[in-house]
Amino acid sequence: MTLVNENELQQVIYNVLLMQIRFGTYHYGDHLPTLEEASQLFLVSIDTVRAAYLSLKQEGYISLSRSVGAVVKVLYTRQETEQHIQDFYALRKESLIDVSRSMQPLFSNALCIGFKNASPETLDKILSLSSDSRFHPSHTMIRTLQYIYGSLNNDLLMRLVWRTFMSYQAPFLSIHRNIRYLEAEENPLVNMIELCRNQDWEALKAAVTAYQEYLSTALRSFCDSQIMTPPAGKQIDFHWYSYEKASQLRYSLGMEILISINRGVYPAGSFLPSLDKLSKEKHVSVSTVRRTLSLLNSIGVTKSINGLGTRVLPQEEMADNCDLTHPIASRRLLDCAQGLQIIALSCKDVAGLTAASLDSAALCQIGERLDLLKHTGRYELTAFTILEFFTHRAPSHAIRTAYAELLQHLMWGNPLRSMAAQAGINTASYLPYLEFFAGCVEKSDLTGFPEKLEELILFEFKLLLDKLGRLGIPEASGLLF
Repeated sequence: MTLVNENELQQVIYNVLLMQIRFGTYHYGDHLPTLEEASQLFLVSIDTVRAAYLSLKQEGYISLSRSVGAVVKVLYTRQETEQHIQDFYALRKESLIDVSRSMQPLFSNALCIGFKNASPETLDKILSLSSDSRFHPSHTMIRTLQYIYGSLNNDLLMRLVWRTFMSYQAPFLSIHRNIRYLEAEENPLVNMIELCRNQDWEALKAAVTAYQEYLSTALRSFCDSQIMTPPAGKQIDFHWYSYEKASQLRYSLGMEILISINRGVYPAGSFLPSLDKLSKEKHVSVSTVRRTLSLLNSIGVTKSINGLGTRVLPQEEMADNCDLTHPIASRRLLDCAQGLQIIALSCKDVAGLTAASLDSAALCQIGERLDLLKHTGRYELTAFTILEFFTHRAPSHAIRTAYAELLQHLMWGNPLRSMAAQAGINTASYLPYLEFFAGCVEKSDLTGFPEKLEELILFEFKLLLDKLGRLGIPEASGLLF
């Protein structure tokens, strides 16, 4: 059921549509959404949808023609459909329950802010959509999420929402007997819209949290009571690659090289491996490596020298060697800001969940890291040190996965930190935060830790937006909190 290179968007679309055919969402003779409709539903290009449809056609699941469109041509019995559901969930039961439990800490605040910033016209569209019987409930939900989260103007957030939806809600709501969880008497969407219009934000937050818990409980109950088939292999974990298009491979490779530089694999002053060697090591084309190095040069992390190779620059040289007006470099800085916005919107709840799960050994570990920052005078790395700790210690695989990817996006901001250091920006303002967190850990009392972390991340976020505004990146001003 899974094609190779699953990180490719067309493979994700293929898997979701195939899953819906095998689950009985679409029966023999039913039409799949048109290319245009599927493009809007899945937030991908028409070409990506077409590629997924062609794969379904080649494997005999659908017929495809200009005059009729995509039509299901396989006929499954009720028993076969049920076995497909059993096999799917048997291999994903644990990971999907984990994803469902991560929804509240990762998204509840963002969802509330999205509702709060939605225009009256957008709320009208959501209300109309909720009663439109032309759309399958799973399609209604993804369209609704697009409207709500769209008001935050954060493409990276939308990609994370999209990935969790395709992994969790789409399969669950593609099973006919689960549609009741979105029916009018169960779905609190109408109430949420009314709370928005009345500007009752506390009640809205409670309603959002309650519904996320409601769906999570429903999934757990479904898995416990109805999935009886033992798994045929190892559990399939949730994963998220923020750069999923083949054309974005240089960005993924760029982040991988940045991580290696930060970890000392490629020390400052050293030269990266040759184009050919990197191409073979990373299993990408030489042209992809060349474009990646051009990107790293533009943000001042490296400098290519004719006849010698590409040199890793020390921090004090980055500011003089970066060109942040380059469109690709500007876009990566915006990626950094969008990643930090997602963290700002979720870190309080994630920190609360993580803090409650830490044992004495974990507290000792984070305490040692904070002490090191204090002794080296690197107070400005306080937030990033704590966030990096979350990527290993958060009690949810989905949260660890999301935060690991988001933390990598923050690396695109390295040249800005270099510019701040060169300008002699005072890092003493971070010291009170560092001392507060270190004190909490030392006393094994994390009361106030989540709130203080949110305060620090917001401070970082506002500083970043100010820097991007001064660099002439207008999209940054649309990022809300």
